[in-house]
Amino acid sequence: MAIQRLAKWSVAFVVAAGPVMALAQEPSSQKLFESGRWAAVAERAGSGSPEDRYLGALAHLKADNSAAAIDEMSRLRDEGPDDAWKQIGSSGAAMLQHNDGEAVEAGRRATELAGENPYAHYQLGLAAAGANDFGLSAQAFERATELKPDFAYAHYYAGQAFHKQRDMSKAVDHYQHFVQLAPESPDRAAIQSILRTLRK
Repeated sequence: MAIQRLAKWSVAFVVAAGPVMALAQEPSSQKLFESGRWAAVAERAGSGSPEDRYLGALAHLKADNSAAAIDEMSRLRDEGPDDAWKQIGSSGAAMLQHNDGEAVEAGRRATELAGENPYAHYQLGLAAAGANDFGLSAQAFERATELKPDFAYAHYYAGQAFHKQRDMSKAVDHYQHFVQLAPESPDRAAIQSILRTLRK
């Protein structure tokens, strides 16, 4: 009898906990982005946090929808919750419109306003890479990885920037982190191929 009650209680607990557990297991926009689920990330952008909006813009870009990416960055620039996020949006919008100088300057302003925001450094890294300043880009992406070590794409782009700088030791280190952190990324196979070449 006691065993039957325990079994019923266990089933009731699992059924009751099911929706809560499902909610708790909902992947973040970052994890969706890192697994290549661009549409799912973009869907969250409109009503989500500034991080969701920013990653949504980048997801649009990954999906070759630059117009939607510019729109999302422009909304962040105009409606961001603080000046730092507005500068991140401004940098992103300028970068996507090929205004490299303004993109870098807005990225710098974002890092000055919010030095602990990893996305400010990440955006500065993207803008600097677009302007072919791979020294600044590597520095910015590395800072983003220090502030947010689990952000796989910060490691991905840090690896590329250090690769351009011919600092192969740091490039390999960041590439390895990317491969470990983003096992489902569509970019993983290409980075594994680069790693095999660099290790020869």
